[in-house]
Amino acid sequence: TIDDATITASVKAKLLADERTKGFDINVDTVRGQVTLNGGADSAGSKQAATELARTVEGVVGVDNRLVVATPGSEARQAAN
Repeated sequence: TIDDATITASVKAKLLADERTKGFDINVDTVRGQVTLNGGADSAGSKQAATELARTVEGVVGVDNRLVVATPGSEARQAAN
């Protein structure tokens, strides 16, 4: 069984390595394989990419994507982090 800390680290690594999500401040939390993403994304496509990337990590049973789509530096984006 893969532990939650390993899943979290793997998801973070995938997000940082992908062109669609690498510049975002995304917080990743994992509890019993359920991954929660918090923070901001530049577009709906980038938000969706984050979900897709997280789902490819071994041990992930589900993804709760709570990313806020907002312009970098905007009030909404600051509040999301």
